[in-house]
Formats: sequence, structure tokens, C-alpha cells
Amino acid sequence: MAVFWDILGWLVPLVMLPVVARRHTPGASLAWLILIFFTPWLGLVLYLLIGENIVMRRSTKCYCERIREVRALDRLSRQDRMLHSRPDAGRCLWLAHLTEPFTCMPIIDNNGVEFLDDGRTVIERLVADIENACDHVHLLFYIFNDDEVGRRVAEAMVKAVERGVRCRLLVDAFGSRGMMRSMANRLMDHGIEFNALMPANPFRRHLSRFDLRNHRKLAIIDGRIAYTGSQNIEHKDYDNGRAEAWHDLMVRVTGPAVLKLQLVFCEDWYLASEVFLEDNGLFPEPDLGGTAAIRVMPSGPEDPSTTLRDLMIAVIFGARERIIMTSPYFIPDEPFLVALHLAALRGVQVDLIIPRTADHVIVGAVARAHFERLIKSGVLIHLHRGLLHSKTMSVDETLGIIGTANFDHRSFFLHAELSLLLYGSDVTRGLRSKQVHYIDQSESLDPVRWRERSRLLRSRDEILKLLSPLL
Repeated sequence: MAVFWDILGWLVPLVMLPVVARRHTPGASLAWLILIFFTPWLGLVLYLLIGENIVMRRSTKCYCERIREVRALDRLSRQDRMLHSRPDAGRCLWLAHLTEPFTCMPIIDNNGVEFLDDGRTVIERLVADIENACDHVHLLFYIFNDDEVGRRVAEAMVKAVERGVRCRLLVDAFGSRGMMRSMANRLMDHGIEFNALMPANPFRRHLSRFDLRNHRKLAIIDGRIAYTGSQNIEHKDYDNGRAEAWHDLMVRVTGPAVLKLQLVFCEDWYLASEVFLEDNGLFPEPDLGGTAAIRVMPSGPEDPSTTLRDLMIAVIFGARERIIMTSPYFIPDEPFLVALHLAALRGVQVDLIIPRTADHVIVGAVARAHFERLIKSGVLIHLHRGLLHSKTMSVDETLGIIGTANFDHRSFFLHAELSLLLYGSDVTRGLRSKQVHYIDQSESLDPVRWRERSRLLRSRDEILKLLSPLL
């Protein structure tokens, strides 16, 4: 029997070699194969759980036709021709054309944008908007906790239902697994429509990998107001913006871009329920009083036509003066690192702001393993004193990106994410002011002191960096 298991232990790596090599990039393949060769059975089980891209694909022909129908509505199809009247039209148009191939959504002008960097204020404003809702409330969140924040938002939705407002709540089955056990049935009993995305259950017909998650954060009220960004519905230590506290950044949007965000919710609702929403009030005539041009960019494993990583690289190559990035998790792949390296070498100031202490030890160590190369390229690294959870990028005060995606493999290729591309100097300056505030709350990394770290710490980070393709 021992010989039999030894033979199987050798057969597993040999059989998995062509499978892994065919379905992944060389870096990811090498990481998986090292794991499988050293621990064949553990590696095989982990690969079957989180290595295969078996996603819930319920996009039937009828669904695709309906999505195309909604996306083709004339009043939602205003594209970058609207940028011609802007003072900074030349630069905006160039960046608009640069980002065009990476998303199916057009640029929509005349939007109102408000940046909210205090988590408690976000909840206050969201609850107030729910309390004033007249037609519907749609919430889509990776994490919706059964805590004081989650219960407060849920109570506002229950009261809205009692007024005749239709409320729908959509959560990720893993990120919100606690509230699904303790709160979901109560919400449905009060008339709130509830669904969960991507249940990781091997006994379901539509199997989903454990690491393929819907990481989006989106709230829509009456088709006229939308919130998105980095904040979940959960209690965190925001503490009035204290530097050492938790920091999120949300954007409150009004105007026609809300209808595009509504479409993202409708698509995810269909994926979870196989019901296409057709309420008359979902797509009202928008308010055109704003000045911001926005492109909505949903990305994720269910839509391979969008590649968030490639868009980020494209705008990095398009930068002329300055790039500022904020992310709680920074695990770049080789193309992303090369783009930052070349941008810094051609004289672009590149500022990277990440937490000094990550909430995941291994992720923080892997991020630090890339510092030496970034420092040599001239990238300025700022270590924030708190837990900076904002996910943003600004380019030359002309393009801003804010959303749910981190700068890592999971957000770029595995998770369903939602980003807003903001075009124009006014709205980008608004985002950049928040980023500069984060820099003021940070300690700039000293290259000399960093190179004097102990050999043990450097070796630890370099070894853990081998896990980059899997994180």
C-alpha cells in the first residue's frame, strides 16, 4: 500500500504538469507546480478548490440580448464626443481613447461627484438617502455584517419597504456569510428581496471557486443616486479621520452615470437569481446638472472582455507628469512593475501609498519584497500610519480612478470589481486632494534605511514573494 501511494504521489505532479501549464501564466504555473511537486495531495486539493476557473456562467442567450438592449438605449450612449467642449478636451480625449478598448461602457458626461472619506459620514448619508427613497433601493456589497452598521442600514431598508419602496440586497456569499446565517431570513420576512452571489459549494450545479468573489460595493437609490468605492457595510474604527484609524474612500454620484451603475446591479442580480429586473422606475430620466465625465468599468471573471490590469498599465504609460496610487494590498505582476519602472525613468513622479502595517501579514511581506525594485526605479513609497483601504489612481490631474479593486492578482483577474474612470481636471483634482492628504498622514520610505534591513527580514520577504501569483 505504501508503494501504491508513493506511485500516486509521483503521478499527481506528472498529470498536473500539462494541465497547470496550459491554463495559467508562466509565473502562476510555476507557483502551482512547486506546491504540487512538494505536497502532491495538498496541492491537488487546493488547485481543484481555487485553481480552476469554474465560474457560475448563467449568461443565456436571452440574458445577453436583454443586456445589449439596455446598453444600447440612446439616452445611455453618450460617448466621449461630449468631452470636446471641455477646456482640457485634448488631454481628456486622448485618455478617453486610450481607455476605450478595456470596457464595454461609454463615457457619460454631466454627472455630479462627491468624495466621502469618513466612513461614518458615508453611512449617515446612505441611510438618509434610503429614508428619502421613493421607488427602489438596491445594495450590492462584498461584506454586509450583522453589526451596528449593518443593522442600521437594514432598519432603513425595512422602513422603506413599509412605505412601498422596493428594496433589494445582493451580497457575496463568502464575504457576508455571517449575516446570511443571522440576518438574511429576517430581512426577507420584512419584504426585502435578498440574493447571494458565488456560493462556494461543491454540491451545487454551478460550482464557484472559493477565491472567485464578487468584491463590488454599490448602492443605488431610485436610479438617481449611487455610491461606490472601498467601503463595506460593517463597523470599522474610522474615529473622525484620525491618521491611525481605518480609511475608506467612497464617491456619491448623481446624473446619467447612475443608470450605468444600475445596469451593473441588474447584471449581478440576474447572475444570482436568473431574474432580469424590469421595473419601470429603474432607469429614470437623469439629472444633467453635473460637470463630471465618467466611464463605469465593471470587471471580473464572468466578463473576460474587460481587463483591469491592462487598463492600469495603459494609463501608466500615458502619464506625463505624476501618478498617485493608493491601495491596501499591493502585489503587482511583472508587466505592472515594468510600467511603473518605465514611467519613473522617463521623469513621471510616481507616488505609491500603502499601509505601514497590512491587516494580512503575508500580503504585507510580499508587498515589501517589491520595494527594492521600485525604489531603484525612482518610485516614491509612502507608508500610511493607519489602515488605508482606499483604492485609487490619479494621472496628471486629468484622469482619476476610484473603485473596489486592489493592485493585486485577485482584483485584476479573479474578483468581480467595479471602477469609475473620472475624466477632467476638476474631478481629478478632487480625488488627488484626498490622495495628497493620505501622503500627509504617511511616512515616506527612506531608501537608505530600507537597504539596511537585516538579511533575515529580506530573505523572508523574498521567499514569500514566490506566492505572488497565488495571492
